[in-house]
Amino acid sequence: MGDLGMHVLHVPLRLGWRPDTLHANLVKRITERPDGKGNRVPCTTWDNATISSRVRTADQDFPLVLKTWRIAPGESNTWYIRILGMKKSAFFSTKQPRQWQWMDYQGGTQSWNTEDLGYSSVFPAITGKIFEFGFADAIQQMWAAFVDELAGGTANGFPCASPAEAAAHHAVLTAALQSGLENRVVSVDYD
Repeated sequence: MGDLGMHVLHVPLRLGWRPDTLHANLVKRITERPDGKGNRVPCTTWDNATISSRVRTADQDFPLVLKTWRIAPGESNTWYIRILGMKKSAFFSTKQPRQWQWMDYQGGTQSWNTEDLGYSSVFPAITGKIFEFGFADAIQQMWAAFVDELAGGTANGFPCASPAEAAAHHAVLTAALQSGLENRVVSVDYD
């Protein structure tokens, strides 16, 4: 699970949403994979993981579902976050990186709104606003944030993942591995 990166937990952890307990459904169907040299080697990773967790904060108690799926037809390295609330909801996907969706609900009709965001980066870049933001731009933004932090800056308010966030991510996936193997709800040990 963790070899896919900490993307699935980066935003939730940044928002202070740390799972307290969880249950993981782990799927392993693929036993061999190509090694890039024409041979087949054992595949030691999980194919898909669906983690149902519970987050408790000082004033909130809600479910958080995390998915890390290798077998995901129609997807190609897609990351998304969907937040469903009683009065407000939001959705963002890397499949449409210049759009986000939201819903305000005050009773009555429930309808999603879509806003085109255009291109705007945290750090100035050579890519003009009329062009599509791409992988090279993303790498430049990550490097800029890293170098800015290295020089004592704040990465314009959105710093790189911290060692504490990486450790919390590892704690969640360690609990998910235990839960999946034992088929039970487990507590996440952040210590």
